[in-house]
Amino acid sequence: MKRAMFVLGLALAGSVTIAPGAWAAFECPRPVGGPVAASDVAKLLPAGDPLDNPLALNAAVDALRKQGLGAPLIIDALVGAYCPTVAGDPALSDAARTARVRTFAAQITRVAYALLSEDEVILDVPFSPATLAAIRAKAKAANLSPETFIAAAAAAAAK
Repeated sequence: MKRAMFVLGLALAGSVTIAPGAWAAFECPRPVGGPVAASDVAKLLPAGDPLDNPLALNAAVDALRKQGLGAPLIIDALVGAYCPTVAGDPALSDAARTARVRTFAAQITRVAYALLSEDEVILDVPFSPATLAAIRAKAKAANLSPETFIAAAAAAAAK
């Protein structure tokens, strides 16, 4: 254990010491609450991993939107309904649970705040650090934001 702490200390350049057990256990955030009961929101989520069923997630957001909820409450309600399913999965570590909830929250946020027009679609595409650095450099040289540069490159490639 002492060796692990020493290696961790070296990795962090000696600036932070983390004692064993210092990390808190995974906990779901408490929903702010709203006009829709949490049990009703949970019924809107598809069986299995909701991230595998984007159409059902879109339908859940639409159903909550039709009940008068704005984007922040939609996000809060759906994350509050999803989190207990992740928290109850014994196969996941706390780090994996946190990652899943963050991924779900990011997806729901994109859907909840998406433009209501079908003219534009937001894609979530990962880039390696080297590729992202190259994109930023080329976008800067073209006096464009990285997002605008990527959209223009994709549009040109699609022609």
